[in-house]
Parts: sequence; C-alpha cells; structure tokens
Amino acid sequence: MMRFACRLLSALVTILCCPVAALADSTSLLSQANAANPTRYQFAVNNNAEIRNTSDNKAFTIWWQPSTGTPAGVLVTLHGHGSYASDEFYLWQPYLQAKGYAILALQWWFGGGETVADYYQPHEMYPIIASLLKEKGVQPGTVLLHGYSRGSANSYAVTALDTSSGNRYINMTLSNAGGAAADFPPNQQIAAGALGVSPFSGIQWVMYCGELDPDPTINGCPAMTAAKSWVTQYGATVKLLIDDPNGGHGGFMLSSSNVTTALNQFVPSPRTPTDTSTADCLFNWAEKAFAQYFAPAGSASQNSTPYRYRYYAGTGNYLASNAADNHIWALGTATGGQLLDLGPAAGFLGSAGCSAP
Repeated sequence: MMRFACRLLSALVTILCCPVAALADSTSLLSQANAANPTRYQFAVNNNAEIRNTSDNKAFTIWWQPSTGTPAGVLVTLHGHGSYASDEFYLWQPYLQAKGYAILALQWWFGGGETVADYYQPHEMYPIIASLLKEKGVQPGTVLLHGYSRGSANSYAVTALDTSSGNRYINMTLSNAGGAAADFPPNQQIAAGALGVSPFSGIQWVMYCGELDPDPTINGCPAMTAAKSWVTQYGATVKLLIDDPNGGHGGFMLSSSNVTTALNQFVPSPRTPTDTSTADCLFNWAEKAFAQYFAPAGSASQNSTPYRYRYYAGTGNYLASNAADNHIWALGTATGGQLLDLGPAAGFLGSAGCSAP
C-alpha cells in the first residue's frame, strides 16, 4: 500500500510540475487565448477580425483587412514562445491600419508543452498561410513576414518554403529576436540545398535585436548578426539590422520607432512570376532561334530556386528564367562563364509566341 501511495504521489508531482503536451482543438485553444488575455482577444473581435479554425482543428488564424478596399500589403505574423495570435494582432493592427495593410496572425502553438509536436513546423504552417493568402487574393510580392522569438527562429524556413514553392508571396521578412540556429532541421535543409541554391534570392530582410536580451547567442545581437550573414549567403538582401541598445527580448514592440522604422522598409511590389509553362515555351523558342548557343534542343527543364533552367551539353550553355526578377539569364561558354541578364521575360513573349502566365 505504501509503495502504491508513493507511485501515485510521484505521478501527481509529474503532472503538476512538468509541462503538459497540448491536446488542442481549435475551439478550446480559442477559449484559452481569450482567458490568457481577454483584452487582446476582444480587441480582435471588436475590430471585426475573421477568426477561423484551421482545417486540421488544431489551431486558428486571425485575418483583418481595412474596410476601405484592397489592402496595399499584408503582414503575416508568427507569435513567440507560449503566446497567442491574438497578442500579435493586438500589437500590430494599429500600425497596419495606418498603412492600409492587412494582417494574418497564425496561432502555431497548440497551447501546452514545449516539444516539437506542440507547435506547427514550417512545412506544416506554410500551407495554411499560403492557402489563406490565395483565398484572399493576395498578390505575390506584397507580403511582409514577421516572426518574434521562436516565431523568428521559424521565419527563415517559412520564407524559403515560399520561394521554393514558386508562390513568392513574401517580399520582405522581419526576423525579430530569434536567430537562425544551425542545428534546427529546417535550417539544415536550407544549408543542404534542399530548397534551392539561393532560397532567399529576391527577399528583402530586416532584423531586430536588443542589447539587453538575456540569451544573446540565441536571440540577441550576436545571434542576429550571425543570422544576417547567413541569409545573405543564400541570396537575401538585408536592408537593416535594428540594434537596440536599450532593448530586452521583447524590446521591438516597446518602441514605436522600431516598428515604424521596420515598416518603412517594406515596399509591397506586386509581381507575376514567370510560370513553368511560359519559361519552357521561351526555352523552346530560343533553341530554334539561337540553335548555335542552345543545342541540342529538348533538354529537360530543371528547378533550383529561384531559377528554372535548361543545360545544353552540346554548346556548354545554360538558359534560365528567374522567378525573383522575371528575367531571362544565360551562363556558359557564350557568356565567357559570366551570368548574363538577357532582360525581362515579358520582352521576349511576342517574338517567341508565348503567353504571359
């Protein structure tokens, strides 16, 4: 009997003292978010935000757009550790309303626990984001992705998934106090080339760090300085690293100047990517019109973000379309081994008899 009592006491201590993994469903998680901060949750309700369960019934999204018409841009935001989409909505919405931007806040923590299974992983959250953006008619090149803390740590992979998918909704990423950990499996995939040679090509980047962050090598300025170099290595253009001498881990939102400075770097730039059928049509035309450079004809098209390309072994040349800038590029013996920009794909469509995507 005494042994049973000890086991029971041990089990109770484990339950009470250790984090409990989430057994979330969307409705209970919404109630939990409301209970955690009723003011912030009610703020979303009062602003007529669209709060929707995810299709897997594990989490929810919050969407809001100005009533004045089509938003000029969209902020997609990923909350931090142990937080809620309603927190991000509450903090961001006034700034976005002033800019005429919409907001999509994803609840990607399931409400309990700290294991990988207690959060959406990048490959799980990106389809949710992309599906809603498509439904809302959001144009490629008009999205600013923001991630705070743990959300920032996932922002790198979500950005790479967007570019590698060909959707290219994201124009700029704001990584806020969360570095690009080398041992994080999605980042290892990026480094291994699984999402393309330059998965951040065409992406503008802004980063924030607080000098008073208690975990400088994970979330603070050393971590973000390293992240700046890392994303640049894979094609990104880092426009700004906000180094806040008075900022702690959550310092970004505590200073309106930080927020407005970051938002002012974002310039939504709608773009229509050259789709695969258009690229292949242009390649087929070039093989006939310029056979001396691109032979033998009929090589298989391949993809390496942001390029779709063909290699012509007979002439030692590559011909490629670039989804980041919608230009046609050449590389090889004909260009002296230099990557040569041949100009916008749209400029060749008429001569080639190809249709725009």
